[in-house]
Amino acid sequence: MPHKVVLAPRASAARRILAAGLVLITGVAAAPAGASGAPAALPSWPASPNWQSLVPAPTADNVRAGAVTRTSGTVTNAAALAGPGSGSTVLTTTSAGTPATVILDFGKEVGGTPFVTVSASSGSATLRVATSEALPYLTASGGLYNNDNGSPITFAVNGARTYTGALRGGFRFAAIQLTTTGSVTLTAAGVNFKAYRATADKYQGYFVSSDDQLNRMWYAGAYTAQMDMVPTGVSSCFTVPVIFDGAKRDRAIWSGDLMVTDPVAQLSLGSNSAAYVKGAINTIVNLQASNGRLTSAVGFRGCGAFDYAMTYSAYSAIIAIQYYRYTGDTTFINGLRAKLEAATAYHATKLDSGGLVVTNDNDYWQTSQSGEVTEYSLAYYELLQNMIWLEGKVGTTAKVTEYTTKANALKTAINARLFNTSAGVYQHTNSRTNVYPLDANMNAIRLGVAPPDKVQGILTYFKSHWQAHGSQISQPAPSMADPGGHTIEPLNNTWEVMARFASGNTADALDLMRRLWGVQVDPASGYYTGTFWEFVGSNGLPSRGFDSLAHAWGAGPTQLLTENVLGATTAGAGYSTWQVKPQAGTLTWAQGQVPTTHGSLTVKWARDSAGQFHLQVTAPAGTSGQIWVPLATTSATSTAMTPGATFVQRSGLYDVYAVGAGTFEFSSAS
Repeated sequence: MPHKVVLAPRASAARRILAAGLVLITGVAAAPAGASGAPAALPSWPASPNWQSLVPAPTADNVRAGAVTRTSGTVTNAAALAGPGSGSTVLTTTSAGTPATVILDFGKEVGGTPFVTVSASSGSATLRVATSEALPYLTASGGLYNNDNGSPITFAVNGARTYTGALRGGFRFAAIQLTTTGSVTLTAAGVNFKAYRATADKYQGYFVSSDDQLNRMWYAGAYTAQMDMVPTGVSSCFTVPVIFDGAKRDRAIWSGDLMVTDPVAQLSLGSNSAAYVKGAINTIVNLQASNGRLTSAVGFRGCGAFDYAMTYSAYSAIIAIQYYRYTGDTTFINGLRAKLEAATAYHATKLDSGGLVVTNDNDYWQTSQSGEVTEYSLAYYELLQNMIWLEGKVGTTAKVTEYTTKANALKTAINARLFNTSAGVYQHTNSRTNVYPLDANMNAIRLGVAPPDKVQGILTYFKSHWQAHGSQISQPAPSMADPGGHTIEPLNNTWEVMARFASGNTADALDLMRRLWGVQVDPASGYYTGTFWEFVGSNGLPSRGFDSLAHAWGAGPTQLLTENVLGATTAGAGYSTWQVKPQAGTLTWAQGQVPTTHGSLTVKWARDSAGQFHLQVTAPAGTSGQIWVPLATTSATSTAMTPGATFVQRSGLYDVYAVGAGTFEFSSAS
């Protein structure tokens, strides 16, 4: 269907240029007519949605519990320690076997140094504080509660004052117990917050829509990133702010986790996250080995480098380029380019005679993978694609040519040797031909390795094996699992959602998001933290207290919603050029803001059941981009309602326009 332009009467004399399918619109277009002949009302978005109410961070550094979950033994006025309670709480223990106990509920994940304020005590009193992210993992033995991971805190009470314990990076519940006979009077208890506390004024980006569950996912992902952001002075291993993999554990910099959480931090906090993102990247890159390999983690099992997997070496380079994509920080990336080139050269040394990566080491599911592992070659391919883009911006044409040649050869080898033609999907390795990993198949789609005629077959195959709460590590399941028995992990589910959005499979992308992350934003789940989790079992829930319930690689929904549902993505470095391509699914409206170094890129859209779509984009000065206007049917037409938009082409169920800076408004109707 050719593009149709409808001009308002006042613009009837406006100049229109028609050349090779290009339409420059300088007039103002009319809205589509309703059944009566009068213009139909366009769908609209709320004028001032209160997204600020969704921000989960504590409002002060000293965080007070929201409620008392339970007490045992002799406790007077426990409510004084939570919510609006006042006065003092008295714990009295008459027998060490039945200590007076108060369990506080902070309502969501918090982290920092727990404290109690004692106003009076009898005898030599000992207070014990045990913490847990989930109540089922705050377990009792012999009357004493234990942490879900790590050791409880003990305070030897020797007077009236505030007692502050060592850092506990992530928890929701705290059990305070008087383990010695006598009594203690408490006037306060809580935690000194030690993660990045982002109140609404710290958000430079936001997202809000007609779907409450998706809204909660966006802010849960943002809060997950914030709980993993570690200010200077909190961790003894680091003298700069960094981002960890998990609030509770491992509390180390892992590049695989940063692949997910860095974009989340940047899309929500903008420049407020920059020091943390750069701090983590520099910490990794500064420990580069002489052979070019970048380490997988820093601060895990000591303060130094921890080499875990070749895939993570690729991720360690990619996160630096990723940061440049979002910020356009040329000075930063030029300082790292030689090291990134060395890392890329190191990966090339791991190719076998068939042109595929062989490393015989672990991957993120913590199991050694040997032979020509499909995902390992795809990680190298993703690095090459990033380096091609980077060299095209700040490097040399010779490097672009070199990396393009290598990427093309690798892509050919992957498809020739690791695509199982009888199954129609990618196999695990050259020797494990009957195991089909989720990561390799979805990354092959996401990275453009899978031939277009194979994509739908791959997506259909894996959807047919979905569980109620996500997509499993591999098929047939459980042919692969991590040592903890987990078969559903958020990293490869994030990749699957990306692959589905990239393929225009919006409905299934949103379905999968709801399956995995929906229960995690449900306060009634029994494990709610307001943050996203490291692993889940087939029931969608954690299976052990060791698992992190505020884990960086689980934070993907924030990026997924901004870049696909809202539809705003960067094309040139730092959003110098950008694209807005909404994927609405069943939502009726969405709006949000993306922080850029040029200013905010704001998108608002709404749709109705009659097939009308209304879209407004405000772009900052110094930028330009493409706006993809959704069409309900192939016979629908789009209209530029403001001047300055150049019609480029029709692509599927979108009309594409080119614009510069300013505010632009569009509509489409069947």
